[in-house]
Amino acid sequence: MDYDILYKSATSIQLKGYTNADWADYKADRRSTSGFVFSLRSGAISWSSKKQPTVILSRTKAEYRGAATAACEAV
Repeated sequence: MDYDILYKSATSIQLKGYTNADWADYKADRRSTSGFVFSLRSGAISWSSKKQPTVILSRTKAEYRGAATAACEAV
């Protein structure tokens, strides 16, 4: 409640999104962590970081699942 998101004035509004995944970094359960952040102009408007629900056997699949989750959020 004590913080604000500051949007600088600009002529165009541009939505930017970033995503990443960390493949099976935590050895106890071998699940990957993926996250994303979306920003509008200069302020973050949506973000998430959480463990993926299943064990993924390759780094590519972990990145793909993370990107798919971010794409769903963008839509």
